[in-house]
Amino acid sequence: MSSLKAPITTNGLSFLLDAEFNLSDKQAEAVLDINLRRLNLLERKKFVDESASLMEQISKITELLSSRKNILQLIEQEALELKNKFSSPRRSVLDDSDGGQLEDIDVIPNEEMLLAFSEKGYVKRMKPSTFNLQNRGTIGKSVGKLRVNDAIDRGIVYSAYAYKIPESSRTAAGTPLIQIISLSEGERITSIVPVSEFAEDQFLVMLTVNGYIKKVSLNYFSAIRSTGIIAIQLVPGDELKWVRCCTNDDLVAMASQNGMVILSSCDIIRALSRNTRGAIAMRLKEGDKMASMDIIPAPRHTDLDKAAEDSISYDKGGSGPWLLFVSENGYGKRVPLSSFKKSPLNRVGLIGYKFSSEDRLAAVFVVGFSLT
Repeated sequence: MSSLKAPITTNGLSFLLDAEFNLSDKQAEAVLDINLRRLNLLERKKFVDESASLMEQISKITELLSSRKNILQLIEQEALELKNKFSSPRRSVLDDSDGGQLEDIDVIPNEEMLLAFSEKGYVKRMKPSTFNLQNRGTIGKSVGKLRVNDAIDRGIVYSAYAYKIPESSRTAAGTPLIQIISLSEGERITSIVPVSEFAEDQFLVMLTVNGYIKKVSLNYFSAIRSTGIIAIQLVPGDELKWVRCCTNDDLVAMASQNGMVILSSCDIIRALSRNTRGAIAMRLKEGDKMASMDIIPAPRHTDLDKAAEDSISYDKGGSGPWLLFVSENGYGKRVPLSSFKKSPLNRVGLIGYKFSSEDRLAAVFVVGFSLT
């Protein structure tokens, strides 16, 4: 059985060129008019030209490599070209101080959390949503099982990342604090201060139960060893109870258990070194001790000044600010902050709350600032 092959005509080749290479009729005819010898000459000329170009490049490179002076001149020329091409300063920073390794804190989201400490030395971390808003007169919710025990206060500051404290439920006892920081036997934590950065204009203000106050630069605590560092010298019978973060433009409100109040500027509290006792904050009467301390931030001073100009609005239930007093027997009242004039330290103070013989002040807070 034989097969027949149909001859391809010129018109057939023209059609194939049109279909395969998308050429026009005139272009296809021009290609067909070129004979095979001419095509070979064109292809040969292309290789000859490429060979001549490569030989010229080889000659120039050989000449360059034979002379150190020519090499250095070429490097200088290319460096100048790069400098002119990329003349803008570097926008990124090269930092290999940590070896390029990520720490745990680099990948943990920064969220607001609640920390609860017990007298026995247990600590736990909870989300604020754990506690919902409640009405007046309710019992409240427990923050966990508390264990009470005698403890000592040495005036030492410790440091730990909040994320290293295990998150717990509301009713859990928590984690022993000794597993997180190196506390001595019988030592307890009396105050906690959240710090995100150790700014130069930030201070720690400390108040003892016997009425001594002290201000220390926050920079002193930027690198705390695991065993902690001394923040204040305490005499026998005294105890560090309140520590707050402040600037020189802030105000500090202090109250005693008998309801006496001193409102003073943080600027007049002299900054001291860590290993000192501090100055007298309030002249306490016999049997009286300090009960609480709170800070009025500098941006809120406008609210305080406005309150002093229009104190009538507070008699009609204004929007604050106030000093909120809470007694040990569960009573409370709020007094306009404008009722207390600023005074120096080492004074008796002004009466903020009159108590019966069976009651005394447990805490005082500055409340009612406008959110703006």
